[in-house]
Amino acid sequence: MRRLIAPLVAAALCLPLAAQETPAPRFAFFSINQLVRSSKKAAAVFSELEITGKNLQEKLQAKGAELQSLQQQINSPSIDPAKREELQKKYRDLEFDAKKMQEDSQQEYQKVEKKVGDHITVMAKPIVEQLAKEQHLQVIFSDQAVSVLSWADPTWLKAFTDEVAKRLDAAPDAAAAPVAKPAPKKK
Repeated sequence: MRRLIAPLVAAALCLPLAAQETPAPRFAFFSINQLVRSSKKAAAVFSELEITGKNLQEKLQAKGAELQSLQQQINSPSIDPAKREELQKKYRDLEFDAKKMQEDSQQEYQKVEKKVGDHITVMAKPIVEQLAKEQHLQVIFSDQAVSVLSWADPTWLKAFTDEVAKRLDAAPDAAAAPVAKPAPKKK
């Protein structure tokens, strides 16, 4: 009996050592927003977006002021009815132009936003990867909704799935095994 227990005890004592050999996952969090606030180079690139946004906002505000002025003229009690009709047509055309300008401005802003974001990401990526390697990280999470995962150690990312695949291939063929039927419900 002792001959059976001794190897089991030795194996049980080795389990914690084996668990310690696999390091705990190491990860970090990366914020592009914080990078823009704390890096002069990133802030300089980001300023293009701020300038674009300001210019587009000024154009939209000017168009809004023009619409408001025209509306005041239309509402004036002393205006000739024929002139009012002409101003109302002009107002509708101007309102259409303003909506179109707003849509175009939004598209332009999004285009510049993507360009700026991509530029900052390209600038930061090699540094993020190098720092991750130096700190022995497996995953870096980002604050960008579009890009949850900025960098990951490809070996670490694949390890779990590789182990699942290895075990699945080593298991008996699941297709050959009969599917268990659920037990009937008791009433």
